[in-house]
Order: sequence, then C-alpha cells, then structure tokens
Amino acid sequence: MLRTALIVGAVAVVFALLGYWMFAPGGNSAQNRNITEVTDPAAAQAMVQLSNPDVATSENYVGNKIRLIRGLVKNTSDKAIRSIEVKMQFTGFDGKIVQEAVHPAYESKQRPLEPGAEHPFEVAFEDLPRTWNYRAPLMQVVKVGY
Repeated sequence: MLRTALIVGAVAVVFALLGYWMFAPGGNSAQNRNITEVTDPAAAQAMVQLSNPDVATSENYVGNKIRLIRGLVKNTSDKAIRSIEVKMQFTGFDGKIVQEAVHPAYESKQRPLEPGAEHPFEVAFEDLPRTWNYRAPLMQVVKVGY
C-alpha cells in the first residue's frame, strides 16, 4: 500500500514538472527571451541589406506548382543578428498589390549572422493569386532581432 502511494506520488510529480516545463510563461529558450527586436522599418533596413530577389518554380509531391521566392540578406550593422523578417508584396499586372505576407528570412534557431555576413533565403508559396504578374515581389525588411 505504501509502495503504491509512493509510485503514484512520483508519477504525479513527474507530470507536474512536465506540465510546468511545457506550459510555463515564456516557454521559449533563454536565447529567444534575450533578443532585442527592431520593428521600425527604417531602422531595420539600416541594419540589413536585402538583394537578389528571384522567383523560381518547383512542384510539390502531388504535382502542384510552388513558387520559390529567394533573396539574400546581408548584416550591415555592427551587431550579430539573430532573426530577420521580410514583408513581401506581390503585385498584379496593373501594379496593385494582390497579396502581402511577412516571412522569416533568418531565424533565431540558426547561428547568429555576424556583421558583414550574408545569408540566402527562400520562401515557398503554393497559392498565389492568378492576377499576380509573376515577377519577384516587392520586399522590405520589417523586423530584425539581435
């Protein structure tokens, strides 16, 4: 009887610790909590240079077309950068924006991007509007974390 109570108690403690670990506030790693974010577009663009926008076509495993939007980000700041987010605006044949999205170009799970270093990025899109003009989207750095 005592042995059963000890086992049940130990299992309860393990589940409590596991629950706390999974659902604790700020459950991200210590690295992510220490990132300073720059969200002012002008300041973010001063820290990162965006170049070589390109569109490539691929197919997924069921044969649907996928558009791969590629580019190159360069750290032009004096700090090691941990994350970069880029806003992409797809335009139609009339020049109006038909779709807009923000995607990571560099993520904090990667090694920091040192000053002067470059990193190629690629974002896959499956369902772009038919009115899209098939050109590289307008891209703008909107968030930088260091």
